[in-house]
Amino acid sequence: MARREADVLFDGTYEGFLCVVYAYYYEGIHPVSIGADTMLQPTIMLDEFYVVTAYEKARKVDAALTEKISPDAARRVRYAFFADAADRYAVLLHYIVLGFKMGHVVDSYLQQDVVLRVHKLAREVGGEAHRLTGFCRFAETKQGIYYCAVTPKHFVLPFLAEHFTDRLMNQSWIIHDTRRGKAVVYDGEAYIFVDATEAANLEYAANEGLVQDLWVMYFNTAAIEARKNKKLHKKILPLRYRWNMLEFASESAL
Repeated sequence: MARREADVLFDGTYEGFLCVVYAYYYEGIHPVSIGADTMLQPTIMLDEFYVVTAYEKARKVDAALTEKISPDAARRVRYAFFADAADRYAVLLHYIVLGFKMGHVVDSYLQQDVVLRVHKLAREVGGEAHRLTGFCRFAETKQGIYYCAVTPKHFVLPFLAEHFTDRLMNQSWIIHDTRRGKAVVYDGEAYIFVDATEAANLEYAANEGLVQDLWVMYFNTAAIEARKNKKLHKKILPLRYRWNMLEFASESAL
């Protein structure tokens, strides 16, 4: 199949990216560069090609990742997609093409820069998502909705949404990525992602102050002064997470 070189645009969703992979294999599109929506700067003398997200195509590619490479590879691709890395789309496409040629053994070829890069990005995103499941601090609002602000390095809201939908399935909540101006909103049945560029102006429930005071009291009482190790503490719990954690609200705790 003759390939058409183009600057490829898609809607920025994971399903949209899988459709970019579909376009590469089934529509003869060779992406010279890949960008989300209008973020791409077109290359001189090349066409622009917009990939429309079609969920059936995305499912087909997702299934192929699992079957032709491995379930672990499919998981790595998804995690790495949400990394805060400008080159992630091109790197992932390269990795997928290589994986479809080599099969599951591709992940043992860590001497290949692209394989090592995908492993590193997936590990970073997965690790941050896992840490934040324990570092999220929710506060009850007057409306009975629980609100939590986070400032992660990577875009981990999709993974937090999956985790807390399972853990807090009967409770309405919002997790707000203040760094990116995005939020995931759950109403007790389903969640959606929304733009939330402005700082949250919330009124908290009457007893929320008491709950927070009790939590801080517990945290301070449980700490053993002689065993404090701030250097190790900062390695396990980086400063960027602490700004949103009640127990580290005071400057001395940071």
